[in-house]
Amino acid sequence: MTDPYGIIDLAALKQPAGAAAGGTASAGTPSLHEVAVTEQGLEQLIADSQQIPTLLLVTSARVPESEQFLTGLRRAVDGKGGAIRLGIVDADSQQQIAGALRVQQLPTLLLLIQGQLQPIVQSVIPEAEIDNLLTQVVEVARQQGMELPEGEGAAQEPQEEPLPPLIAEAYEAIERGDLDAAVTAYRKQLQESPADAEAKAGLATVSLMRRTQDADLAASREAAAQRPEDLGAQLLVADLDMIGGHVDDAFGRLLDLLRGADQETKDAVRSRLLELFEVAGPADPRVAPARKRLANLLF
Repeated sequence: MTDPYGIIDLAALKQPAGAAAGGTASAGTPSLHEVAVTEQGLEQLIADSQQIPTLLLVTSARVPESEQFLTGLRRAVDGKGGAIRLGIVDADSQQQIAGALRVQQLPTLLLLIQGQLQPIVQSVIPEAEIDNLLTQVVEVARQQGMELPEGEGAAQEPQEEPLPPLIAEAYEAIERGDLDAAVTAYRKQLQESPADAEAKAGLATVSLMRRTQDADLAASREAAAQRPEDLGAQLLVADLDMIGGHVDDAFGRLLDLLRGADQETKDAVRSRLLELFEVAGPADPRVAPARKRLANLLF
C-alpha cells in the first residue's frame, strides 16, 4: 500500500473556500458506513480516523466507470461490519477538497488513518481485488493499535443503539458547522453523565476544531518560532499539529514546555495535553508514553 505521491499534509485542507456547485457523485444505495465529505465535516472525519480507518473516494458523476467502482467499494465496506468507513468526495461540488488532495484524475482512492492521508490508486480497482485491499487496510489499522470490530458481515444486521439526545444534537451541530452549539451539547451531556467517554472525546475534539478554525498555519508557526516564550503561540501550534495528524509533534512540543516552567504554565500545558489525549483516544499507542512523560515532568 505504498504510493509515489507520499503522505499528503492535511493542513492544506484547512483553508476555507466556497465550494462550487455540481452534481452528485454518489448515486445509488449508500453504504451503512458511508459519509459525504464536505469542508464543514472534514475536521471531524480526520479526528474520527484515530478510531476507524477511512477510505476516501474522490469521484464524479461525469466518470461512468466510477459508479461500478463505488458500488463495489460500498459492498466491501459493508462486509467489514463497521471496521472501515467510506468517505465520498464529489470532485464537482467539493473542488477545494479535491484540489488540496492533489487529485490528477478520477476516480482517486486514498486512505485516511490516524490523521494521516495515504494515496492508494488513481484509477478503478477491479472488483475482485477490492476485498483484498480492504483486508489489508484492516490489518494495517490493527497493527497500529486500532481496536476494530471482529468478523465480516456484521453490517447486514445492524444493531446500533440510538445516540443519546445531546450527543445527537452535538453531531448535528458539527454537520452544520456550529461548533459553539456542539460544545454546549457535549458539556450538557457531561453534566448529566460525567463519565461519558464519547462526550469527553467529542468535547475535546470540537474544542480543538474551534481553537484552530481561523488560524493561519504558516503565520502561527512563524510566531511560535520567533517567540518561544509565548505560551499561547506554542499551544496554538500544538493544536495545529494535532488537527493535521502530527500527534507526536503536538505532544512533544507541549511536554518540552514543562522543563523549568512556572506553575501557571504547567497547569495550562497539563490541561491542554489532557484534552489532546482525549482527542487521540486511549487506544492510540502514542498516548501512554506521553502520559508517563507528563507525570515525570510534573512530579
